[in-house]
Amino acid sequence: MSTPPLDLPDRIDRVGAVVTAFAPGPGLVGAVEALAAQVEQVVVVDDGPERATEATRAVLADCRAHGAQVVVHDRNRGIAAALNEGAQHLDPACQAVLTVDQDSLLPPGYVAAQVEAYAAARAAGVPAGMVGPRAAGNIRRLPGTDGQDPVVVGGEPIQSGLLVTRALWRELGGFAEDLFIDGVDSDFYLRALDAGAVPVVAPVEIEHQLGTTVRAGLGPWRLPITVAAEFRYYYQVRNLVTLVRRHGRRHPRWCLRAVGKQARHLAIVTALAPGRRGRLARAARGLRDGLAGRGGAMKDTTTGGGRR
Repeated sequence: MSTPPLDLPDRIDRVGAVVTAFAPGPGLVGAVEALAAQVEQVVVVDDGPERATEATRAVLADCRAHGAQVVVHDRNRGIAAALNEGAQHLDPACQAVLTVDQDSLLPPGYVAAQVEAYAAARAAGVPAGMVGPRAAGNIRRLPGTDGQDPVVVGGEPIQSGLLVTRALWRELGGFAEDLFIDGVDSDFYLRALDAGAVPVVAPVEIEHQLGTTVRAGLGPWRLPITVAAEFRYYYQVRNLVTLVRRHGRRHPRWCLRAVGKQARHLAIVTALAPGRRGRLARAARGLRDGLAGRGGAMKDTTTGGGRR
C-alpha cells in the first residue's frame, strides 16, 4: 500500500524555533540572541525544574528579555516532550519548526540557508520534510555540499539545528515521548521516511557538543574518545532495542548499522575509558527494560531531558 504524498509547501516564509534547556548556563542567552535575529519566534522550554537555581532563573529571565517565550515544565519530562511542548506554543503561521539544543550555536545566515535549500528541493520535486546542516560540531551524518548541486538529499540528521516542516510534524505527531531522550531523532527520521519525506542538506554548520572527549588508552598510548554521561548508556541501549522492535521490518539496514555502532562504541569505552562498571550496569539495565518494553524516564534518577 503506497503512502499518500505529504502536503508540503513550496517555500517556507516563517520559521519558529524551539530550544530545549536543562539547568542552562549563560550560553543559552547567546543561542537565543542568534536565533531571534533569524526566526519569527523563539520558544525556550526548561525541562529541568528540579535543577532550578537563582542562576538558571536569571538565565531564563535574560532569554525573555531577548524576546523568547519561556515555558517551564513541572518536572523533567525528556527532550521529546520538551520539543513537542515548544512546538505547541509556536504561532500557527510558522510553516516550519527549528529544533535547537541549549549547547548549539547557530551562525548568521543559518536559517536563510536552510530555507533556500528547502525551496530548491521543492522546485526539483524532492519531498523535503526537513533540512539539516552538513555538520554539527564533529558530527558529519550528512554529506557535504560544494555549492555545485542545488539539492543534496542527506542521511539521518541529528535533532539540534534541524528544520522540520509543520506538515511533516503534524503527520508524525511530533517526537516520540516514550523514548525520553536518546534516539528521538532517529525515530523521527525513520517515521519521516515511512511518510514519504526525506532530509535535505543545507551548506551550513553549527557548533554542537555531544558527550565529553577524554584521552584514554592502554599504557602510553592515548586517544581522544567521546564518552557520554553514565546514565545515557541506559537510554542509548534501551531505546535502541525499542527502535529495532519498532522499525526493524521496514528499516533492517538501519537497525543493523545502529546495533553495530552502539556495540562498537560500548566496547571501546569499556576497554579504554574509566567508569566502565557504571556504564555497563546502565547498559545492562537498559537492555532488560528495552526487552520488557519499558519507556519513559529511568525510575531512579533525574536526567537532563534537554541535554544531547
